[in-house]
Amino acid sequence: MIAEGMNVPLEKVYGVATFYAQFALSPKGEYDISVCLGTACYVKGAGDVFDKLKEMLGIDADECTADGKYSLSACRCIGACGLAPVLTVNSDVYGNLTADDVPGILEKYGK
Repeated sequence: MIAEGMNVPLEKVYGVATFYAQFALSPKGEYDISVCLGTACYVKGAGDVFDKLKEMLGIDADECTADGKYSLSACRCIGACGLAPVLTVNSDVYGNLTADDVPGILEKYGK
């Protein structure tokens, strides 16, 4: 275990791992999908987009598909409120979305 190897209490390792957004406690897929659920995006339907992704990928928030291809997470703001609702796939940004746009986006990444 990392904490033992570093001779640091597990609580401190967990505190750092959960504080910084760059760290994750679950594996990330080849295609890391993040849906903004900040206020502007949520009001414009990001919840429906997120639910469609969960349905199509068969995973929940902060999970990875069994084949390691896709992971799904929610974030609070990516700073593109004018494009709300927004999602990212790795560094690709998609905006002005509806749940009906999800199949086409996933198709670009082999789904």
